[in-house]
Amino acid sequence: MWYKNKVAWCPICNQGWVEIFKDKKTNILFVCCDECESLWEHPDLIKEVGIATSTFDFDYEIVVPSEEEIKNRGWDKYIIND
Repeated sequence: MWYKNKVAWCPICNQGWVEIFKDKKTNILFVCCDECESLWEHPDLIKEVGIATSTFDFDYEIVVPSEEEIKNRGWDKYIIND
């Protein structure tokens, strides 16, 4: 499986990629682990494990944002391309 918008390996579960996602209802971008669903408001905060929340804490309709949405937010610099 290819993780298009991965920004880090999850420091909480150590089993999944943290990727950029968007809430379809609000258009808010956030980063979330694809495995444990830990969530952060910004890629810079991923190492702060104590402030992580969960996708279960919000009523998000999670979708993959477009490349343009990611670039407009300035988050394209966080994407790991390997």
